[in-house]
Amino acid sequence: MTETRAPAPHAAYDLYMERQRRWAAWWRRLGQLLGYVLGGCLAVVIAALFVASVHDLAQPRIWGTFTQTDCEPRPRGGCRPVGTWVSDDGDIVKRGVYLDGWTDDTGTTRASYQPTAIISDESNNIVHAPGLTGVGPWLSGALLLGWVGYMLFKAATWGDITLPSPRRWRGRRRPATRSTITAARGSLRRRYRRSLEEGTASNNGREGGSD
Repeated sequence: MTETRAPAPHAAYDLYMERQRRWAAWWRRLGQLLGYVLGGCLAVVIAALFVASVHDLAQPRIWGTFTQTDCEPRPRGGCRPVGTWVSDDGDIVKRGVYLDGWTDDTGTTRASYQPTAIISDESNNIVHAPGLTGVGPWLSGALLLGWVGYMLFKAATWGDITLPSPRRWRGRRRPATRSTITAARGSLRRRYRRSLEEGTASNNGREGGSD
């Protein structure tokens, strides 16, 4: 007769926990895939802004003088300068325009205006102070590099890619110093002396045994 074994008392619980772990792993992986999709879409948007800002560098830029007439409060504190911008030749006058930057103590500053750019100042109703004129490629480029680096870091954290370890890289590229060479030579000398001592001891043992 064959003896039937009774099921383990914790078998049902272990099976339940295994299912829970599989479901948790599945949902975790789904979240990671969604993160890749959203991160990729955001990277494409930032890259498009970078390309547009680089293209806008070659577009005509009109310089003029901005005079602040008001300061629009910001939701997080502070205010945004609003005023009138007049081109140097006096042909273009923009009233109620925003300033990307700050004015001096007199409430005026030099400012640039690009109406034909992809990121058009005319549609955005804004002019730019000298310190912030032409910084679009730098800002968008730095943002793009930072975001791509963050996505690579997350992919390495999730185990999808392997990034080179700085410690291993330093170990591979570290040149041999005088101290390491001296230590290596010393270790070789110690091994040679030890082998001589062991050989001498073994010869003495043989001679003693023969006597």
